[in-house]
Order: sequence, then structure tokens, then C-alpha cells
Amino acid sequence: MITAREQGATEQQLQQIAAEALAQMHFRANNTRAYGLLGKFTDTEQIEIEL
Repeated sequence: MITAREQGATEQQLQQIAAEALAQMHFRANNTRAYGLLGKFTDTEQIEIEL
């Protein structure tokens, strides 16, 4: 996502990238469940993720 931001991605594009990553790792468990589930942020004011 940092690379996308550095390459000029819009806020909407960054939100889409974050939503897809969250859906992939949390809900779909790296494609071991909930296959095809889509993730989307709507009306997001703030999100904080720590690694």
C-alpha cells in the first residue's frame, strides 16, 4: 500500500487496497474459507492497523 501511495494512488484506491487485504487475510483466511467474499470500506473516518 505504501508503494501505491508513493505512485500517486487516490484515497479511494488506497481504501480499496486496504479492504481487499483485510478481507483476504481475516475473513477469507488466505483463501481457505469464505471464498469470493468481497471487502469494502464505506464512510470510513479512521482506521488504525498495527503490525
